[in-house]
Amino acid sequence: MNNNPYLSFVITARNDDYGVNFLHRMQVFANVLLELAEKYLFDAELIVVEWNPPANKKPLAQALSWPSRLKSIKIRFITVPPEVHNHLPKSDKMQMFEFLAKNVGVRRAKGEYVLVTNPDIVFNDELIGFLAEKKLLAECFYRIDRYDVKKTVPSDISAREQLIFCEKNWTEVKSLQGDRRRNFPYFNYKQLRSILSQIKAKFIYDPRSKIHTNASGDFFLAANSQWQKLRGYPELPIPSFIDSYLCFMAVSSGLSQVILNGKKRIYHQGHTSYVNRDKLYKEYEGYKERAEEMIKKGQPWIINDENWGLGKESLEEYEN
Repeated sequence: MNNNPYLSFVITARNDDYGVNFLHRMQVFANVLLELAEKYLFDAELIVVEWNPPANKKPLAQALSWPSRLKSIKIRFITVPPEVHNHLPKSDKMQMFEFLAKNVGVRRAKGEYVLVTNPDIVFNDELIGFLAEKKLLAECFYRIDRYDVKKTVPSDISAREQLIFCEKNWTEVKSLQGDRRRNFPYFNYKQLRSILSQIKAKFIYDPRSKIHTNASGDFFLAANSQWQKLRGYPELPIPSFIDSYLCFMAVSSGLSQVILNGKKRIYHQGHTSYVNRDKLYKEYEGYKERAEEMIKKGQPWIINDENWGLGKESLEEYEN
């Protein structure tokens, strides 16, 4: 296998049952991704950044079932230990710094392209088949709509059957135009708001309406070289809308947005959400101003220094 894979998948996780039934959701993610990667002989790597692992729980390499003889895709586990976490601001209030953890993986990724996603996402056959064709462009960044599945994906069926389950049971799609319910007989508030936003965008040009930030934390794909130039996601101090910031950073740096569509999909396995909406409302105006400024000036908002992604730390790594 090539030491420098074509694409690096990057996720972060810890064995703390985030959102309830976390290990089950991550197992489904791994089962489907690894099986499809092997099907297409996809030259890739999966980087699992295990952040601040709980002392009383098994590490993810042991807590989940991982295939032992993979031909195409390599699995790398990178551990950020509690002693590193504890030296960070607000470490006493937060057990996981999601985007800093993702930056750890991005910084150490070996792939020509890097796709940052989450461990409860399910990639479908058409999407992995497309990625395996190796037709990505370095001057672009890639986004995709997210299809939400609220029902628990069964664990006692094959990966192919799990994909069929997701296709049959998705309830909502998060797209550039907003959130849309499946087979919903009447408009709800979210749908009405999305329609009004689209009408407004036609009469009052708003460049922000053209950038697909919806659920961007679940899928952001770009060339490794572009990730390095942008220095990953904004880190400390940690604002809200971090994943959306990266979309505007990419556009303002000159990258073209490509929204993957057609039959290519990602599915999100539903879980309990911990969103501080009061904090989001308070920080929205600041996010809006920075996004507009980036577009206007054509200059990305890069706050990370050269140590981004814990670049100076020597972290333990294990390959499956």
